[in-house]
Formats: sequence, C-alpha cells, structure tokens
Amino acid sequence: MSTPLGFFLYSSRLSPGCDPLEVGRIVKVAREFNASHGITGILVFDGERFTQYIEGPASEVAALVARLPNDRRHTDFLQLNAGDDLAERRYATWSMGYSDVSLEELDIDLMATIDGDAALTLFTKAVAEIDRL
Repeated sequence: MSTPLGFFLYSSRLSPGCDPLEVGRIVKVAREFNASHGITGILVFDGERFTQYIEGPASEVAALVARLPNDRRHTDFLQLNAGDDLAERRYATWSMGYSDVSLEELDIDLMATIDGDAALTLFTKAVAEIDRL
C-alpha cells in the first residue's frame, strides 16, 4: 500500500521589520528540510506576501503545517486549500521551488478571497506560466 499524499496551500504576509533578505534563508532551510522529509512544493513571494504549496506524505505535510503558523517571519497566515488525497505530486522534482512574482503574475491577495479550489487553480496556472520564463 502506498503512503497517502497530502497537500497544503496557504498565504501569509512578511512580518513587519523582517528583512526581505530573510526569504533566501527560508528557502535554503526549507529545501534541506523538505528533501529529508519527502516534501516538495514551491514558495512564491511578491515582496510583501507569500503563497506556498507543499505536498508529500500526508503525515509529514501535517507535521509541517502544524509548525508553519508559529514562524515569526510571517503573519496573517491563511489556509487556502488542503487535502490528504492527492493522486500525484504537482511539483515532484522541486524540494522547494522559489519565485519572486509581480501582481501581474500572481495576485496573492485575490487568492485569499476566492474558493479553495479556485485559489489552487489560480496558483498552479501562475506557477506554470512562471516556470516557462
């Protein structure tokens, strides 16, 4: 029997006073952690807001998700979509992809106002476009 795959999509805001250069350190640590826990995904940052999609063994994703809201480097943590029945990974080769984006590429504020499935669709389409650049 295969291990159930889970996923989690959220948005948050860079904490006031947190240096945007900290984002590079977040990505470096996340890549190492994710690789050792079977987690893949992508972090997108527009200079003020984050949106992140993670996927992997459901138990590993749940453990990471339990810690994420407590990270003081971001605020306004908002779950956009989640599940523990993912058929296959969307980002199987990315221990933690990363992209800076503009509002034209991905409207993170809009994602926070729409249905979870619509937010996930918007996110995956934007990432596909970003990945082509």
